[in-house]
Amino acid sequence: MKIRLGHEPLVDFEVIPYRGISEGRQSRVSILEYEVEKQKRRVLWKRMGAGKNLTEDEAETFHRRLEPYRQELIKAGWNLPSIYYTDTVAVGDEFQVFSYEELITGGDGEFMVVNPEEPNFRKYFLIRSVLETLASYPERSLQRRIIAGQETTLMPHGLDLKLANLVLNEAGKLFFVDLFGPKEIDQNGCWLTYSRKLDTLAEENLLAVCATRGGAILRFYRLAEKLWTQAGGISTQKLRSDFGDVLVSTKMPKGETDFIVSEISAGFPWLDRVYSESRV
Repeated sequence: MKIRLGHEPLVDFEVIPYRGISEGRQSRVSILEYEVEKQKRRVLWKRMGAGKNLTEDEAETFHRRLEPYRQELIKAGWNLPSIYYTDTVAVGDEFQVFSYEELITGGDGEFMVVNPEEPNFRKYFLIRSVLETLASYPERSLQRRIIAGQETTLMPHGLDLKLANLVLNEAGKLFFVDLFGPKEIDQNGCWLTYSRKLDTLAEENLLAVCATRGGAILRFYRLAEKLWTQAGGISTQKLRSDFGDVLVSTKMPKGETDFIVSEISAGFPWLDRVYSESRV
């Protein structure tokens, strides 16, 4: 399907079917192909905030925070795609944030984990890369706090850490690919921007699962375990044992790793109190 975009009045784009991109809750994503001197090129086109009924002021607030949030994540050690251009756009009776981004090929982590043709070593590598990145956060950037009734480690920002927001490219480089809505934290440990239009969880619960290291790991691991074991090729017992070994090898503080392992062994009781996958 050929389309013309308001930002690019001279270029014809074709929307390309692409396997490997999971449907997001807050954005619509397409692959656009265009031609320059008979060479075809592709770009990722995001419509962030689609269907969320954002006002112009709300969309522009989130738009302004994208780049500062992006720089925070890069500083923390995450690899992110290049963003070529962003803008706030009226779409019907709502406003969305459009972005044109580098296409990281390879399919997202959710697509990869459920694919029985993908070898287990790539799935292990994705999980290990996530844990190693989180473990490498500078100690001075972390705080020990009681959040949702549990002492845990608050990170300098939140992130929507789930398989669908990760891409392991052909060269084995892991990318975090979802910045919307920006999950920045102010100096008091509260959300800088928070909207019930984007997040159904209460603010503290959202902190627990997106901005604490333990909560983010537990949420990420539980989904990975469910999808990977359902796809076959590994048992729950084997995956939990291997995950525990990798967790210990990251050299995160023992108190943190003990909490994560005990939560998994007990069936995620704390995580269940603050979060269920269908709500975020």
